[in-house]
Amino acid sequence: MKYIVSLFLLTASVFALTACEPGTEPTAKAVENQRPQKLIITAIPDDGDADRMREHFGALAKHLGDAVGIPTEYMHVENYAASVTALATGRAHLAWLGAVTTAQAHMQMNDDLVVVGARDIDKGFVSYFIAHGAAGISPVDDLKELAEAAKGKEWSFTFGSKSSTSGHLMPRNFFTEQSGLSPENVFRTVAYSGSHDVVMQQVAAGSFTLGAMNFASWDKASDKLKTNAPIIYKSPAFTNYCLAARTDLGEKLLAELRAALLSLSTDTEEGRKILGYLKAGKFIEADLDEWAGYRAMLESGVDIGG
Repeated sequence: MKYIVSLFLLTASVFALTACEPGTEPTAKAVENQRPQKLIITAIPDDGDADRMREHFGALAKHLGDAVGIPTEYMHVENYAASVTALATGRAHLAWLGAVTTAQAHMQMNDDLVVVGARDIDKGFVSYFIAHGAAGISPVDDLKELAEAAKGKEWSFTFGSKSSTSGHLMPRNFFTEQSGLSPENVFRTVAYSGSHDVVMQQVAAGSFTLGAMNFASWDKASDKLKTNAPIIYKSPAFTNYCLAARTDLGEKLLAELRAALLSLSTDTEEGRKILGYLKAGKFIEADLDEWAGYRAMLESGVDIGG
């Protein structure tokens, strides 16, 4: 009897060791069935009001969680890089990212990254160049004209975050392509204010003469800010934000999350709150390939300033 018990225990131990052996891959079915007990969503902090982000992304988290039957929480981070790191390391399962941060996440994660969806405004996004109202700077047709107007002036300029697509990379690219000069060679100072709404506040207050920001943040600002920081240039369109996720959530759960995201509608109070904050009419399907150009741009060593 003792021999039989010992043999049983030995066999069970070998089975357990084999199952946990490093490098042993679980079956696709096993991975698919391993739904997390809780989902975490994060976002690039492109809104300088952290409480406002917590409220609205918390509402998005609740919508997604209720739809898939898994408690879902929003995790606030302090900078753009932290949102990418959280997704890449698994501290977050989903992340609201701009095009640059999507490309940075893809560079770290490769096939472990997938796009769940984008807003209807994200495939034709634009940036605004704004100026301090009292500076008397007239609207321009192109940025070469702005560079020429800046000659001999002590104008200062602010972008948002260095990792921002619409608040830095694309405005910088458009400025350099059209004027043939970098902003640092034109303006007295070039700074990074961290978020779109802070750019607008600082330009409106005269802390900076000019700035670049996304159109959605300008559109939802107060009339007073718009008067004190008017638009002087609208950029060409580009692809921008998306909701990205880890592929290890499994195809079934990802499909459920995608359906939940696309189901948001202005017909409901919840949908109006979330979509209103994000300045969108709805979410639409999107594929990671649509952001491939940004990865190629970053890998080419494009100058992103500083």
